[in-house]
Formats: sequence, C-alpha cells, structure tokens
Amino acid sequence: MVSRATLTVLFGYMAAFSCLQLLPEAGKKAHTAPPQSTTFPRLAAGALLLPAAVATFGLSSLLLYAYVSAAAAAGAGAGRRRFVDRLASATAAAAATVALLLLVTDDVDWLNAE
Repeated sequence: MVSRATLTVLFGYMAAFSCLQLLPEAGKKAHTAPPQSTTFPRLAAGALLLPAAVATFGLSSLLLYAYVSAAAAAGAGAGRRRFVDRLASATAAAAATVALLLLVTDDVDWLNAE
C-alpha cells in the first residue's frame, strides 16, 4: 500500500526538479523578451520560483527522512505519525505552489517541448 507521504515525496521532487530544469531556458527568454510583455504578476512569480523550488526540495528531503525514521521504529507513536502527516501536508502545499508558479510565469513553452 502506498502512503500519502510516499506520493508527496515523489510529487515534491518532481516539482522541484522540473522547476530547476526549466530555469535556464526561462532565463534566456526573459532576457530576449521585450520589456512591455512582462507584467507584475509574472515578474513576482518568477522571483518566487527558485526559493519555492528550494523549499520544496528541502521539505521533500525532510519528509523522506521522517517517513523512513517513523517506518523503522516498530511502535511509532501517534506523535511521530502526526508529525509525518503534517510535514506531508506542508510539502504538498510547497510542491503545489511551485507547480502554480511554473504556470504563472509561462516563460517556457514546456507543454510543447519535444
């Protein structure tokens, strides 16, 4: 049975690594784009994208460690399971934020990439 924490770790790493993969291409397009084409929400999302990706990567790593630690303890108490559940919620929120920021910036045509 796959737990919520396992899926959240996978989603968190996927969001962080896809963001880091697209950053160089987004930077190239940002320098070549005309200044009128940038709006404030797009600029704000672009500024928040890298810190959100780094936070997602850190939370995913911490969740992976906490989940393995809780699984290794045979009689993990309710407090440890509650911590893992809350950490999974925080990681899922951070990963969803990265995914939304990627959609808002839309500097890279990643849907039509070959």
